[in-house]
Amino acid sequence: MRVVVAVSGTPGTGKSVFARALAKKLGARVIDLNALINRKKIYTLDVDGTKVASIPKMRMEFARATRGSPGPVVVEGLLAHLLPKQIITHVVVLRTNPKVLERRLRDRGYSVAKTRENVEAEALDVILWEAIQAHGIDRVYEIDVTRVKPDTAVKSFLDALVGEISLRPGKVSWLEEVF
Repeated sequence: MRVVVAVSGTPGTGKSVFARALAKKLGARVIDLNALINRKKIYTLDVDGTKVASIPKMRMEFARATRGSPGPVVVEGLLAHLLPKQIITHVVVLRTNPKVLERRLRDRGYSVAKTRENVEAEALDVILWEAIQAHGIDRVYEIDVTRVKPDTAVKSFLDALVGEISLRPGKVSWLEEVF
């Protein structure tokens, strides 16, 4: 079976760095989902000028992009957990303490409103539960990367794949940090 790992998480959790490190370990091709969405122009702009991807078109373009790839694939992006479960074999949801996440997003120039929206989404486990709903709890791995180097997080995921540790969703909770 070909391994296709989706790496998702709230903006600022380290998806790109983790995905590149994981791909290196697996000898996998990396697909930047945001770049694919932009390149194929499969989005509209909302009233704030924020890009809103067409999920059906995104799924179709991702299927096309992976069709001829026989080896492992790592796809990373905010919407990676919404890709088709017929293609995705594992979903890694990266989690970061909301206080740390807030600093990172402010450093990136996010507006106060956008920062708050993302910090609240992290605290409420939004991406984690969307991933579980889309792929089932047995295919989703949750990693708190707040104080963990990317290579250590990758090792944890690989250890979980072979049953040495558990990264079963539901162990990370930030609710008390935010509310």
